[in-house]
Amino acid sequence: MEKQSRRAFVKLSAGAVIGAAVPSSAAGLLAPNVAEITVYPDQVLGDISPNIYGQFIEHLGRAIYGGIYDDAQRRFRPDVLEKVQQLHPPLLRYPGGTVTKIYHWKDGVGPARPVRKNLIWGGNDNNHVGTDEFMRYAELVGAAPFLTVNMSTGTAEEAADWVDYCNGTGTSYASQRQANGHAAPYGVKYWGLGNEEAAREDVGTLQNVQDYVKKAWYYAKLMKLQDPSIQLIMAGDQAAWNEEVLRELHPICDYISLHLYASSKPGEPASLFASIATMEASIQKLAAQIKALTPAKVENFSKWYRFPSRQQPVKIALDEWGIWEAGGQGAYGLEQRYTWNHALGVATFLNIFQRNAAVIGLATWAQTVNVLAPIMTNETTSICQTIYYPMALYRRLCGPRSVAVAPTGVATLDVSASTDGKTLTLALVNRDPAAAIRLKLNPKITGHWTAHELTAPSLDAMNTLTAPDTNVVSYQQRTLPAGTTAYTLAARSIVLVQAPI
Repeated sequence: MEKQSRRAFVKLSAGAVIGAAVPSSAAGLLAPNVAEITVYPDQVLGDISPNIYGQFIEHLGRAIYGGIYDDAQRRFRPDVLEKVQQLHPPLLRYPGGTVTKIYHWKDGVGPARPVRKNLIWGGNDNNHVGTDEFMRYAELVGAAPFLTVNMSTGTAEEAADWVDYCNGTGTSYASQRQANGHAAPYGVKYWGLGNEEAAREDVGTLQNVQDYVKKAWYYAKLMKLQDPSIQLIMAGDQAAWNEEVLRELHPICDYISLHLYASSKPGEPASLFASIATMEASIQKLAAQIKALTPAKVENFSKWYRFPSRQQPVKIALDEWGIWEAGGQGAYGLEQRYTWNHALGVATFLNIFQRNAAVIGLATWAQTVNVLAPIMTNETTSICQTIYYPMALYRRLCGPRSVAVAPTGVATLDVSASTDGKTLTLALVNRDPAAAIRLKLNPKITGHWTAHELTAPSLDAMNTLTAPDTNVVSYQQRTLPAGTTAYTLAARSIVLVQAPI
């Protein structure tokens, strides 16, 4: 029997069509599978915040000590620093995460650093990395700092003092910051009010949402009175919790957090994408709650608060997202070995973020080094895992505005579209392990097409510390001459295709 093929079409605008003929897999197809991708460059879905490409570090396992920091030499690891710099994170979250619930920032500033037991993740923390070291690291990698405050074993006064230490002038805490080597205010804009406070297993007493709301108001008041310009991220959870938080805290809630961790079933790599699809549904559910419960603009906010209400609509903060499989190594199995299939999942996540750009204000991948991380280390070297490469490519090439895209038919092809007004970027993820997609480029599109391709030899290909000089991920940039009519999107590939519009 003659093998059948699948066809897909991309409409860039009226009269401008890109089609795709998709060869069948080795086993063939019983019937043609017709698909269509329609892109509308003039239909903007929302501005894509650069902060959706953020990272996260926590006092957990080897994330900081042995990760970003060489404690024996009391310095940042230069090999890791270089890799993080090349990743270009716009935002960096610290100190947690769950460890926030027992973290006291004053332990980590000045010359005398007490050793504390890490009651969350185990072991001891010598606090050699604290506020000033984190701020220096964020500066070195070009990231805005994002701090989470302790609402479990800490106090609102402690949190307000931290704002003063970071952002104040002319106060004793500002003088302490100056004595510790940084005269100018850090200007920390993003502050998380706790982390996963609904979790009953964790340290803390705020698992009742009304308790959280009451305490969050108190924290917000003292922190905002220190610096009225800061933006606050409220701890989210399930729908009922989120409803109460949005209803009661929306005048001062710039963001509500949502944590997303995808996973796959053993031996079923494609199940990862079903898991990720549920993540998009969670985003859209929270977006609907925000729309229903929060006005775009706060009215009649009492002047006696002595600080302003939020100035923009409430957004989602995906301040923990990632892929968390069973069977990892290290503390709590959190040292994960990521395959090329996971990289395809990361690109799918980033497409989701672009498609939902209107409501996603920031996102920080959990985490950066060793723990659920794009970068892994041992004592002598470090590597970039497969997931590192789509993160870096999307950050470098995707535009600042998300535009409408409507794919149908080919389930293994995921797509988002963005533009800067001059260039259209199609982010294409072909998750089929065997079938390529042949794109037919409409000759009416003037100028050159450019394709940025990431591929790997198999779904289970991975980079390892045992072979640190071997990279299974291949990158190729193709400039297609004007008038080119066809381009092949390889199986199991991530491709960002750009064209002038």
